[in-house]
Amino acid sequence: MYDSNKRKALEHITELFAEADAVFDEHPELSKRYVVIARKTAMKYKVRFDKSQKLSFCKRCNSFLKKGVNSTIRIHNGRLILTCKECGFVRRFVFK
Repeated sequence: MYDSNKRKALEHITELFAEADAVFDEHPELSKRYVVIARKTAMKYKVRFDKSQKLSFCKRCNSFLKKGVNSTIRIHNGRLILTCKECGFVRRFVFK
């Protein structure tokens, strides 16, 4: 399915999100930088994020989102509404 470069990029992206989660409490700016690197890597190698990765960063300000700390999640009319508290960006996902 993936060639070796895409597979390595996917592993690197997964590691970056894990590291962003680990350092978020003490260095939120560093976790933001990890998200930027992960997004650039995904764009370069044309790799898609999985659902959990999509929900863990803000598309506008590139902040790593922790539920309840710097983001809110609401369910309304069959939609998941994710709001970034840092920039106010709202994302809506349909779920079943």
